[in-house]
Amino acid sequence: MDNFLRRLILPPKKKVARFIRKGAVVADVGCGPGYFTIPIAEMAGPTGRVYAVDSDPKSIQAVEAKSKAQGLQGVINTQTTSAAHMEGIPDGTVDFVFANGVICCMTDHDGAIAHIRRILKPEGLAYLSVSRMCRRNDPKAVRKNEWNDLLSKFDVKERGERLTSRWAVIASRAPET
Repeated sequence: MDNFLRRLILPPKKKVARFIRKGAVVADVGCGPGYFTIPIAEMAGPTGRVYAVDSDPKSIQAVEAKSKAQGLQGVINTQTTSAAHMEGIPDGTVDFVFANGVICCMTDHDGAIAHIRRILKPEGLAYLSVSRMCRRNDPKAVRKNEWNDLLSKFDVKERGERLTSRWAVIASRAPET
């Protein structure tokens, strides 16, 4: 997940640069070994904060090692938890949520979306993407109808489809009463 070829094809800073500013609070949900986390932390700078969230303890250990090696321990806050259980991130504190290909790797899609909505600032943005490549009866799959339903909980700024994925840039929407 973190190698020269991937960096050549998908430079991490290029993918997220338009969303990150100095001092930003960012949640990298499903951070894996930190492919995007470290560049995000570098862009947010010493006054920023990056929540690196992943359910895999080995991925979190890799992020912590990279964070220490880059001198970013004061910026990156690691959390070993599911995207559907991000209780360690305070309500309404995150400027940008990056959830690249994580929702389609879990079964509690609604739980993850609820937490993303909860942690986003009112003016916050999120980038979500899901795989279109799935087995017929895969409970983790996010089919097109469900994707549309998940996005309906937000103000959709941009969206698109690629051969293997769907993506959207979304903003908070006031809860319905």
